[in-house]
Amino acid sequence: MRIMDRLARTEPGNLRMHYYADQVAIAASVDHRSFLGMLDTADREFLLSLGEPRTFRAGARPIVQGDHSDTVFLVISGLVKVTVDTPEGREVVLSLLGPGDLLGEFEIIEGGASVRMAGNVAVQRLDCLVIAGERFMTALTSHPALALALMRVLVGRLISADRRREASASMDVGRSLASYLIELADRYGMAGESGIDVAFPLTQEELAGLISCSRDSAVRGLGTLRTRGLIRTMRRRIVVTDLDGLRRFASGQGHARLR
Repeated sequence: MRIMDRLARTEPGNLRMHYYADQVAIAASVDHRSFLGMLDTADREFLLSLGEPRTFRAGARPIVQGDHSDTVFLVISGLVKVTVDTPEGREVVLSLLGPGDLLGEFEIIEGGASVRMAGNVAVQRLDCLVIAGERFMTALTSHPALALALMRVLVGRLISADRRREASASMDVGRSLASYLIELADRYGMAGESGIDVAFPLTQEELAGLISCSRDSAVRGLGTLRTRGLIRTMRRRIVVTDLDGLRRFASGQGHARLR
């Protein structure tokens, strides 16, 4: 039985009493850089006691850009694309999130039921805990460790965004792409016989947007990495076949410049 199936059978607020085993399972499934992964056992159990379990199918939108709502979503399992719609009607992927991450916290911190600045799309079945915004803000006040973890997450995102902008400005597309694939493989990759499967199914256009280059440049960059035996590509799927080699390539060791 999935973690969320068991949690759904629990009365609100009784997770700590009845499902300690689930806390262990959840802790093992999240990255230490995620919001949930930064908390100790007691604070994690407290946070999990605040929400109601909810499941979204692949393709569903937990948050829709422009909506008014006052809830925060804590991802327990599954992957999410954070998106915005441009004035031209295009959907642009801003970032990728997974287990242990929060959705919709910006607007709650900003104050009340603000308009959602971005939306998100479930890449696969998505298990979440839905927490009322007021309850979430009260928890940040009463449990400083939660506020500190949130601060660290937000600072981490800013640093990551700055690094990607720096890479886009100072590196060629091939190295910038390699750096981003390393980040995805480290955070969300699934090890298999042929390499590390980057779990997010991204189109070439989405990947280009995430590293701030044109689609044609992204295609050429993927071709370069593929030719060097560093990755394999299939439809909306990338497998890192040589992670050490990809790290060397990203660091600038022995590659032809690509723009």
